Amino acid sequence: MRRRVTATLLPAGLLLTLGIAGVSPASASTDVSSSLVDVSCPLGTQTSTYHPGLTYTPRQTTFTATGSLAPCVSPTHPEIVGADFTSSGHGVASCTAADFEDTATYRWNTGQSSKVEGRVTINLKPNGQTVLVRIGEVTGGLFKGATVTQTKVLPALNLLDCATGDGLEYVSGPVNLTVVL
Repeated sequence: MRRRVTATLLPAGLLLTLGIAGVSPASASTDVSSSLVDVSCPLGTQTSTYHPGLTYTPRQTTFTATGSLAPCVSPTHPEIVGADFTSSGHGVASCTAADFEDTATYRWNTGQSSKVEGRVTINLKPNGQTVLVRIGEVTGGLFKGATVTQTKVLPALNLLDCATGDGLEYVSGPVNLTVVL
């Protein structure tokens, strides 16, 4: 049986809206009705950097991201209360779309870690929001063999940076993680 790890990165306003509507971020991105939520980390942050910066012209780009998650709750791993993570990758990217191969490592407060390998795609939506989606597999550590789907919705980027020579080099936003078995 394959396990799924779902991380949803949403702005606080959207998280509040989903909560009021009775929809959790995890259920918004995957069907959890037949799955067990093993870890829920409703709060966190992520910062990403791009080199060279993102412009309106697609080009080879590398990215790095760091973040933290807390508090976390896990019925099967009650000792997990938080995590830090890093991610890096490369691919063709612009301010309107990107496709990266990436590797991420989640370091749980217990000293255990989960290594995830996969792809990240980025799409600019008509209202200026940017949606990042990671799909991969936990290839090592805790939750090995689980499938990962991570979605991050950022408020409108400073699209003026995309028109400069240096491009958009830095993005930061809130993060939410749910591990589903």
